[in-house]
Amino acid sequence: MKLRTGTLLAPLAVLVLTALPLSGCSGASAPSASASATLTFSLADVAKHNTKDDCWAAVDGGVYDLTSWISLHPGGPDKIVPLCGTDATTAFRNQHDSQSKPNDQLAQFRVGDLA
Repeated sequence: MKLRTGTLLAPLAVLVLTALPLSGCSGASAPSASASATLTFSLADVAKHNTKDDCWAAVDGGVYDLTSWISLHPGGPDKIVPLCGTDATTAFRNQHDSQSKPNDQLAQFRVGDLA
């Protein structure tokens, strides 16, 4: 019997992955999903992700997983690591204001909304 990969397994993978809890977000502070399936996190949830190996930050009401971006940031890791686990809106706006490239790059790392 030959298994046809990609036909039935892709939707199954999505189902399994969406059912898994996010690291560091369990119990009473677990994220909640709205009708549009957008995850919502509290600032306390974001604060749990406060290291260079697990870095989330809130910016303008969105929550972003910046872990993979730290080593790629043009200004260097030292610009991102202090923002891990925080509401980084002021720092981001002070540095990038309305520049389109940084805003577009940030959007790629969005994991949900800030409650």
